[in-house]
Amino acid sequence: RDRGHAVVVLAPSSRSADLLAGRRALQTGELDGVVAVSRAVPVSPRAAVGIPVGVRANVATALRHGDFDVVHGFDPAVPGLAYVALLEARTTTVATFVDPERLGFPPRKNQRDRLLARIDRLVATGDDVADRAASRFPGAYTVVPAGVDLEQFAPAATKDDLIVVETAAGSLPVVRAALRALRDLDGWEAILLRTAPLAARPSIPHGLRDRVHLRTAARSDARADLLRGAAVVVPSPEGLGRLRDEAAAAGCALVEPHGVQEQPELAAAAVLRFAEDPDARGRDADKRRSAVATSSFAAVAERLE
Repeated sequence: RDRGHAVVVLAPSSRSADLLAGRRALQTGELDGVVAVSRAVPVSPRAAVGIPVGVRANVATALRHGDFDVVHGFDPAVPGLAYVALLEARTTTVATFVDPERLGFPPRKNQRDRLLARIDRLVATGDDVADRAASRFPGAYTVVPAGVDLEQFAPAATKDDLIVVETAAGSLPVVRAALRALRDLDGWEAILLRTAPLAARPSIPHGLRDRVHLRTAARSDARADLLRGAAVVVPSPEGLGRLRDEAAAAGCALVEPHGVQEQPELAAAAVLRFAEDPDARGRDADKRRSAVATSSFAAVAERLE
């Protein structure tokens, strides 16, 4: 919108008021902002469930009323609105793949070929995502980073002696290793960050309960409040992908040594090094912040346009 485009987002919702407003918008043809066209239903990334006829009809109606120049679907390889919109579109289409784990739909090759034939441009948010997506949907991918709000995540004037550790079901050994390192760091505190409401909650050792706190931050503004003042971030190997860019923009040193999943103690060693060596911490933070300097939302929008 900041670049002069009219944007309408077709999305699911679990709120009755949103669904009622969406139904009225489809009836009147006045589409603006976010239009709820179906009820939100949790779907596994590898599910192969069918899409109700009513949902397909609502999407087709929205596309007909909207008369859009471009239809852009995000993660269309799961049974949802993006998949339907790209099939129903009669204009230029773009498919962006964000999550490499959300590539299981449709299950049959002829169905994937049909979807691929309706896509004019393939986009991925990283080289690894492009490689995984190309195995299911072959083609020439343009890699465009997901982007980060550099102003929202601008680092605080002074950093606290604070370590943010992301928790996820597959990374609890890394969390425990980081907490073991905290025992040897007097004056330092840690926040166990859950980036999803149902993420794993590790136990906190009794001797660290005064210095370790649990926070849930599913929204970017909540994560910004934590990261701007943090000195070190330990992202989960299986956690939120964009947390790394957000931490880099906030001027944090990142603990992500190669092979950390197989050897969690590598995380403990890196935490100790960064906590005890401010120069090393500052060099890593500066290097990572420079790397995301060209990944602002405005820069990403220009590349995507």
